[in-house]
Amino acid sequence: MNFKQILLGSALAVTTFGLVACGGDSGSNADPTPPPSSASQGEPYVPPQNTEYDVIVVNGVGSNVVGEAVFFAGSFSLKLDTNASKNADQIAFNNISFQVVNDTKGTVSGVPVVYNTAALALPTQGVINIASLQANVSLTDPGFGSECGAFHVDITVNATDGEKNFPMTAKATFNRPDSYCQALIPSSSSAAPVGIVMTTCDVQASTNGANGIDLATCTAAANPAADIVVAKDGNGDVNITSGNGSMFSPITNGDDGNYNDDWSKDYYPEDNKGGLPTYNTDFKFKAIAGTGLNKIIENEANVYVVKTAAYNEATAAGFFAIVLLEAQETTNKDFDLTFRVWKAAQ
Repeated sequence: MNFKQILLGSALAVTTFGLVACGGDSGSNADPTPPPSSASQGEPYVPPQNTEYDVIVVNGVGSNVVGEAVFFAGSFSLKLDTNASKNADQIAFNNISFQVVNDTKGTVSGVPVVYNTAALALPTQGVINIASLQANVSLTDPGFGSECGAFHVDITVNATDGEKNFPMTAKATFNRPDSYCQALIPSSSSAAPVGIVMTTCDVQASTNGANGIDLATCTAAANPAADIVVAKDGNGDVNITSGNGSMFSPITNGDDGNYNDDWSKDYYPEDNKGGLPTYNTDFKFKAIAGTGLNKIIENEANVYVVKTAAYNEATAAGFFAIVLLEAQETTNKDFDLTFRVWKAAQ
């Protein structure tokens, strides 16, 4: 649908979650590699205990938000300390794991960290670069549920000399914005509606003929003073203006951190409502202040909001959302246009 979904889809496709299997001799006398926390989702979190030896160097661990994913950075390198081991030259990394933690609740989260296992061959004495693993968390992962706010990821690596283990954990913090949780409220059909119920209608207009649309009645006629006036310019582009001062704006759902409400020509609120009504508040905007919309055929996927002179925020009167469903070029190079209109139910 958009960049956010493409980014997350590609990241998830190349990565897997879990503990990277460690190599080594099955007959080794080394202590078992410390497992990741066995606590279940929602249980109190107890951080792993770090090695007492100065064996692993941690550098630059942190996070960076890209679209709707949090990517992690930093590195772990070895300091082959002979005070820690008589076999210091044999110390090598043999394990890495990740744990997402809800800082507000102090509990284990069921959200996975995904990373490219092919980018890390264990055991290794080389530097483990977290960014090169593309380690990330999707902010839209269902495992978050209704949890927003402060989180962190514990990145735990383990090194071994064949006899001793040297675990080390570093913390990368991130925040899940409240907007991801607001979309989940209300969570049941018994909750009070949030906004005014909207209904839809389709209307046909033309750049040569019925060029004016009255949104309240969902009708079109040759009317230069209509709410919406469609016209073809000298470049052959079809644009929208208003003959009576109505204002236009693209919806800004794409700015709210939640890709589930990024409406487009092929994805409407009713497609994501589970049978519940569509409300005016499903169409989010910062301001409706534009005087026109350019190149609507080239931008046909966009859903726009409109307010007319009758606009009343409390009742949603004079508030509309529109999308271009179809554009057919005629023999004289004009266009017949079909719009879908959302308006307050009567």
